[in-house]
Amino acid sequence: MKYFLFALVGIIALLLILLLTAIIRALLIKAKPADKKSAVSFTADEEKLYAEKLSAMVKVPTVSAQRGEPCPERFRQLHAVMKEIFPRIFEAGEITDIDGNLIVKIKGADPSKKPILFMGHQDVVPATDDGAWKYPPFSGEIADGRVHGRGAFDCKSTVFAEWQAVEELLSEGFKPGQDLYLTSSVNEENSGGGAERIVEWFKERGIRLAFVMDEGGAIVNGLLPGMNTWVAAAGVVEKGSAHIRFTAKGKGGHSSTPPKNTPIARLSAFVCEIEKKNPFKKQFTPVVTEMFTRLAPYLSFPLRLLLGNLWLFKPIVGFAMPKFSPMANAFLTTTVVFTMSGGSEAANVIPSEAYVVANIRPAIQQDLDSCLAVLKKIAAKYDIETELIIGNSASGITDSHSAEMKYIEECVNACYPGYCFTPYYMTGGTDCRKYESVSDNCIRLCPMRVHPDQMAAMHGANESISTDAVAEGVKCYKYIIKNYK
Repeated sequence: MKYFLFALVGIIALLLILLLTAIIRALLIKAKPADKKSAVSFTADEEKLYAEKLSAMVKVPTVSAQRGEPCPERFRQLHAVMKEIFPRIFEAGEITDIDGNLIVKIKGADPSKKPILFMGHQDVVPATDDGAWKYPPFSGEIADGRVHGRGAFDCKSTVFAEWQAVEELLSEGFKPGQDLYLTSSVNEENSGGGAERIVEWFKERGIRLAFVMDEGGAIVNGLLPGMNTWVAAAGVVEKGSAHIRFTAKGKGGHSSTPPKNTPIARLSAFVCEIEKKNPFKKQFTPVVTEMFTRLAPYLSFPLRLLLGNLWLFKPIVGFAMPKFSPMANAFLTTTVVFTMSGGSEAANVIPSEAYVVANIRPAIQQDLDSCLAVLKKIAAKYDIETELIIGNSASGITDSHSAEMKYIEECVNACYPGYCFTPYYMTGGTDCRKYESVSDNCIRLCPMRVHPDQMAAMHGANESISTDAVAEGVKCYKYIIKNYK
């Protein structure tokens, strides 16, 4: 008994030492206020000009082109607008148009150096003026300190800011040290293949890029619950995405004499099992661990204590955070959500066949084939067939400590002093993943401040972007391009 008490006291003492160490560390890592001014600035006239130019681009309703569809006239209209507002780029650049997908090359002083590339997409998701919009979706209205309209944020603001940065540098007589490329596809929103055609163009010419910078992450507020700090979230990896159809079959019949285990009943049981307990692996990958560690100094004390000491609290964080944050859950595991369903076409008819469709987002630690095997095994218990409609695993991971990534971090810190910069685990998808075959550094960051309501409206009604954020983005891109050696 004496030895048991000694052991118990020792364990308690060790736990107290570990907890005290964690508390001291949490107190020491608290972020300090910025002690320097931004390296860039803009005038009120520039902010107004940028808003007017972006508005002109938003006014062209460039809804996504389908895979294999010849480029519609709407994209030609956008090109005409861009030619008018970016005249120096069209004069100095070598322009390649692949069915509306644009490649612009600005020759650099030393063609032996690896080029750099800035990209976005011209297309937008559909928008209907059904009364939910404060301003018509393709009006490009400038009001309330914002440019309003479909694509104002996703992602014509990115394309505009990149091109405007290059336009201004050319007007100042700047010549990049290496070749500089601007690219934009016409069907990113529906994975239509435009980016693949652009990448093939680079591969045919044996061009390998030092880095690629695309949309994806942004400078956001409220990235985690209770966080009131601007965070430059630079996406270094994207989760995969897949659509899967689950079909249950039976005899069907009249609803007046229903049998047990009808197709809909079996599908319902299957859906409930998946919803009740996520069947996929939960893991703190190195990307997530680094992201949480970088965010920790900017959090209030309780979260700073937990996320700043994952060496001690990782099991607690892994259990608790997903309970109140869907985003935190998505960082740790493959997610699945059921989005479509169908059965009989009459209320009094038992269907002989019914189905549900799920969208899954495979995580880094579990590829698509592995995820599919997990779901097939569960579906088989309910005599349900599984069919992969379309899908892909997670992208590769850009090294957050590479020279190119460190350079982008230094530039963003110079333009936005005091903001948190972190590699970001993207739960959505971009064209950037297609460029992995021509660059080791695929960086998904639009360096503009985006408010939570603007994020929420990205594919919904009242999409907008703040005019001062656009101006900051232009100057940040300009700083990145001008200072790259």
